[in-house]
Amino acid sequence: MPKNTPQREKTVREEGTYASHGDDPTLAGYLSSLFLVVSVPGFIAAAYGGHWIGLYAYSAIVPVFAGLLMASLAVAFALMHWLTGQ
Repeated sequence: MPKNTPQREKTVREEGTYASHGDDPTLAGYLSSLFLVVSVPGFIAAAYGGHWIGLYAYSAIVPVFAGLLMASLAVAFALMHWLTGQ
């Protein structure tokens, strides 16, 4: 039987939000979320900036953004895999 059984006075959302079940956020979790939140606007700016300085045509902005996003995700996952030693 689980230790943290729902009580009638708590909503389901409160149970999930305030439950202490060992899966508390870690620094790595916060950093990965921060990276995603900060990198997307940065990649959009970089994609438009590349077009603005004449590196590629206007039609290449979306593929460049997608490439930057996929490359960053691959690097982030590889780094997390390496740092966890698995």
